[in-house]
This record gives sequence, C-alpha cells and structure tokens, in this order.
Amino acid sequence: PYQDGILVGWTMDWAAMLSGRVTQVVGDGEYSGFGTTRARDLFHTPYLTLNESRGALDSPWFSTWIRDNLATADYWRKIAYQGQENYARVNVPTLSLTGWFDANFPGSPLNYQGMKQFGATPEARRPHLVIGPWVHSFNQPGKLAGIDYGPEAVIDWNGYVCRWFDHYLKGIGNGVENDPPVFLFVMGRNRWYAEQEWPLSRTRWTKFYLHSRGKANSLGGDGTLSESAPDHEPPDTYTYDPEHPTRSPFKGGHIDGAVDTRASSQGDDVLVYTTPPLEAPVEVTGPIEAKLFAATSARDTDWMVRLVDVHPDGSALLLCDGVIRARCRDSQRGGAFNAESLSVIEPGKVYEYTIAFWRATANLFDRGHRIRIEVSSSYYPYYLRNLNTGVDNVGLETRALSARQTIYHDDRYPSHVVLPVIPSRQ
Repeated sequence: PYQDGILVGWTMDWAAMLSGRVTQVVGDGEYSGFGTTRARDLFHTPYLTLNESRGALDSPWFSTWIRDNLATADYWRKIAYQGQENYARVNVPTLSLTGWFDANFPGSPLNYQGMKQFGATPEARRPHLVIGPWVHSFNQPGKLAGIDYGPEAVIDWNGYVCRWFDHYLKGIGNGVENDPPVFLFVMGRNRWYAEQEWPLSRTRWTKFYLHSRGKANSLGGDGTLSESAPDHEPPDTYTYDPEHPTRSPFKGGHIDGAVDTRASSQGDDVLVYTTPPLEAPVEVTGPIEAKLFAATSARDTDWMVRLVDVHPDGSALLLCDGVIRARCRDSQRGGAFNAESLSVIEPGKVYEYTIAFWRATANLFDRGHRIRIEVSSSYYPYYLRNLNTGVDNVGLETRALSARQTIYHDDRYPSHVVLPVIPSRQ
C-alpha cells in the first residue's frame, strides 16, 4: 500500500473491497474529478479509519497496514520475498511479465534481476522478462488512454507460455531456452525488440537539468529542460495545501495509460520544465531517477516528479513518475518507511532527494516532440495526501498544514533527471 512512504489510492480501494474477506463495492464507482464519492472518501482522515468511514467491514489487517508504516516492522518482513536468500532458494526457470503502465510494475524487473544474480541453478539464473504497452490487465486489444499502439501491441501470450511449459515441463526441444531473455515494446516506434539484459548495457545515462527564471509554475511558466548544467538561476517556489491538492487525471483506481497532464498542470502548484522541440528522435528506455534539491517550510512533505511526452499538437502524455516522502529520503527503496533511517526535516533547509521512478519506460520521443518534467507535492486521488505536520505516521494524523516549497536549480544545487537514452536502432 506504500509507494516510497506514500499511501496509494488504489490500494485503499482494494482494501475496502476485500475488507471482512467479503468482496464489496464501496462508493458510486465514479473515479474522475474531486467531487465524486471516491475522491471524498479518500480525503478522510485519519487514514486509519478510512474503511470505517466508507461503510466497509472492519479488517484487522487494514489497521496493521496503517499502524505498521515502517519497512522494518515484523508484519512486512514476514511477507516480503525479495532478497538474496529467498531468490537463492528458487531452482527453476522464471518468466516475468508486466506492462509499462502497470501499477505493480517494479516486481517483474526486480525479480528478473534477482534471479539472474542469485538463482540457485544455471537455469534459474537465466530468467526471461516481457514488458508491453499495457496496464495491470495485460495484453488487451484496443486503445489505451486514447493511444493506439498498433496491432503488434497484442501478442500470442498463451502460445508463448505453452511453448515455455512444453519445454520445461514436458522436455520438448522447441528452443525456448535459447530465446532472447528480454522482450520490450518501445512506444512511439510501436515495435517489439529482443534484448540481452535489463537495463540495456548500451544505455547512455543522460542528465536533463531543470532551468527557469524563477517562474516555472504551470504550463504558462518559464521552465525549461536541457542537457546543459545550470549556472546562476533563481529557485522556483509553490505552495502545497493538503486541503487543495493537485488533481491527477487518472480516471480509474490503477494507472490508465499515458493520460494527458495538461489539465492537472495548469495551476501554480505544479512546476513544468520542457525542452524545445527535438531536432532528432530520442529513445528513452529503462529506469529513471531524479535528483531534486529542495526545501520545505514544513517538517515533512512529498515530492513528485513526472516524465511527459509532449506531442506537436500540444497533448502531454504521462509516461511514468517517481515520488518520495521527505522523511523517507535516507531510507532504502521498497515502498515503506525504514525505521532505522527515518529522517528529520528541518524547515527551510535544502536537502538532496534521490527519487527512483516506480515504473520505467520505453518510449521514442520523435522529432518535433518535447520532453517534459513536472514537479508537484500531490497527485490526488492516486496518491493520498501528506498532511505536512511531520508526524512519524501520517495515517494517524487529522491536522493539515500548508507548505511553501522551493526547488533549486543552480551550480550548487543542479536539480535534474537521469534519462536512459538508447543509441539509434538500425
């Protein structure tokens, strides 16, 4: 339920649906907008009594979710399977599948890399990975968020799985063990590519720096993005008010695909940094990381960074994002606070935040497109709000405070994102 310290809205829906071990539909089923039942429900505080406020049956495990918000808690340790010792117990081949817009994306590449490094047998250390242009309901035909990825987006998945099982369970020599270990669908090109590893070894890890004259607020601001490092530039500021959070464009509980972010980036509480139109195509395929140098007037807050493909017609398609709770800045990744490194945030002090994006991407920014980075402190109701009070457990809090946020981008504090740029394909 936690994504780098932040409670995720769809996991709260899932908890309500399964509360009391009885499938329930809570709310009016409408996901868009702020005034709907779901958006009002998720506004409830404390988060500990969210299910009760929605009229869902009580579930002791939901209380445990909220109260045990530390990754080191026994509850999470007992159900976690990642790690060298557990991967080393697996002695069979593995085939992992996910989509670029799957909210559960990290599991598949994490397991691929874990098995490749720690698998118990030579066969176990040759895992396979498939990533397509899909959401959690994978390999579905038709458009995704209005984008048509072409006929190749749907594959004969059942046929491939049967071929896999024919070889490893029946001993049929069909050559599946010699297939390339990684198959990736590159959006924009709308083609599948066979690769030998993940991330790709030929990746050029390229820094794109934030720039502005101090007014990067909203689509109408002066924020720019480039490979040139900043020199002397004023910082950008905005106010994050938990009572009026930035509204995400997602209309479903999960990620809906490459939704258009123009409506959600029109307010001054979102900073927007965009390159000029590209003179040549740029393929970005792989994991993404952001480095933000930021200060807040609060004792805790959230930082959110989004990668967007801006088309020549102005449409701004969200590819992926990364988030972090400020007090999580020294913790290990994994979706919950690490009790051994929960940070103290001093109001007004500049800290460096390393934000590993939750999902990777594979996208061709074509000639004439622009690469955009958006920065905010909320994206509601996909992410539940940080109330900015600095308590150890936001899930028990009811008070809310506004925060004045400052993003620095100068020669001392060069805020940037690192994009996995792939050399031109033949």
